[in-house]
Amino acid sequence: MKAVETAPHEYSANYVYPDGLGPWFGAARLCDATGSRRGSFRLDGETWRVTLSFQESGLAPPEGGETRDGTRVEFETIREFRLNAVRDDDVGEKKVKALIQPRWYGLESKSGKKAARPLWELGDAVNVRVRAANVEFNRVETIIQRAAGAVTLDPMYFTNRSPDYSVVTDAARYVRLHRGVSGPVHAREGPIARMGHLLESDREGYRKIVQDDTERAGYYHTVTLGQRRIRECFPDHEIPKELKHYYARNAESMPDDHPLAHPKVEASYQSSRWDETLRPADHDRLSTELEEAVLATINEAGLPTQPLDDDGPGRGRTYVPDAYFLAETVDRSRVLSLQLERVESDQRNVVVRQLANGLSPVEWDSLQTLVSDGGRVSPAEIADEHDWHPDSVRRGLRRIEDMVVREQGSVALRSHYVAEQVVEALNAAREGVRNALGTAANAVENAERQALDERTDELIAFCQANGIHVDEREARLRVRMGNLAGESWAELVTRLKRYWVAAGRDPERLKDAETHYRDEAGPKIRPARGAWGRGQTLR
Repeated sequence: MKAVETAPHEYSANYVYPDGLGPWFGAARLCDATGSRRGSFRLDGETWRVTLSFQESGLAPPEGGETRDGTRVEFETIREFRLNAVRDDDVGEKKVKALIQPRWYGLESKSGKKAARPLWELGDAVNVRVRAANVEFNRVETIIQRAAGAVTLDPMYFTNRSPDYSVVTDAARYVRLHRGVSGPVHAREGPIARMGHLLESDREGYRKIVQDDTERAGYYHTVTLGQRRIRECFPDHEIPKELKHYYARNAESMPDDHPLAHPKVEASYQSSRWDETLRPADHDRLSTELEEAVLATINEAGLPTQPLDDDGPGRGRTYVPDAYFLAETVDRSRVLSLQLERVESDQRNVVVRQLANGLSPVEWDSLQTLVSDGGRVSPAEIADEHDWHPDSVRRGLRRIEDMVVREQGSVALRSHYVAEQVVEALNAAREGVRNALGTAANAVENAERQALDERTDELIAFCQANGIHVDEREARLRVRMGNLAGESWAELVTRLKRYWVAAGRDPERLKDAETHYRDEAGPKIRPARGAWGRGQTLR
């Protein structure tokens, strides 16, 4: 499969070299002798300019002038050393900046605060804080080595990187689209908005969407998805990401033949959104996930994922080459499609989504009572009307506290505006679940159904809220429940029975149903009758 090759953008990491303080002492000697050093090198046909300089660190010397490993540090002022390499071109944005920092057990700042990891057991070492741009992630360390040699600092200092202490903190890949075609990416129905608004209806996990059109349409649109949310968009991805469509400042004033007149579509790693760590050994995995996310976003927007060669190789109207993105076509094993259900991107339809898919039956019933009552009622009154336990109602109301106000034993919708939204949403949700019946999207399927009463609506809403799919096309029912995520299988089947029977459905069919689900032990198939114990009947 052919697809455009994305380009690397930002990259940050900490590379730890555990073989003592040699690189730090070597940089200190060079800067003490000359103040700073300059050099250059050539790599893969490119010329790089290099500087070595220093900055104050705010660190304190080791107590007694000696580290726990026995290394003498006779500096009263601890410096850090900047080893910077920049490709010699007209743009000057392809670069690697490496800050060489000393590390030893018990390292502290001048104010007495711990300055390295609280349990720095590695001993005397050097941390190289890396900030790079427009460089392939796997080439960063090579450039550091060549830059060191260019200023007569031994390159071998930067070859034995610790695999357990070195971490990647930021990385991004991008393509540049022609501004005349990029609109579908950031549109109200585009993939960025759809990812963000679809996931707004969920109550767990991290998601954030920004839509800034202050300078022009599509100026800065992003959606940030944590680890759980990224799996819903890309089932075999794990790395949390931000997907972004953005222009450079003042892009509107630039001529069409200037690359910066056209926007980037970018995917970046969000290290703060999970508890795991990426290492430099994960570079290939990181690049693959970022590239697949970019191409999937473009593909979902209905744009071609490879250049259209209207104006020569790599210069079609879809992609715009720049100094570092060449818009070249490469072979890829796949181009992913986003598996997202279409939803409206305005807030009213986000509420519809919450009601239809995100609310439990007790929350649904509570909102129905609050809408029809038009004032304040007590949780006990709601429980009595719908045959719920009062504690279940109270828990449900806590889960929708952004929509209601509770005080002194009563509850009401938070405002007239919210009430109007909920009224519209309830009506829209009822219609939506009726339509969903024919499409089999998390709804009960029944081609012979003649009419839907209120109890059937409740059955469908319960199935949608709990991710249950009932397949009635075979002689024996199949009930697919997905991942139970800690919920009791028997309790869920028992609750399904209540709605099934209330909707006038055949209890014996459900009793004989085959349930498919996954729990912590893996996938399982069990007959539904096992949920009520031997000898009991469905009534």
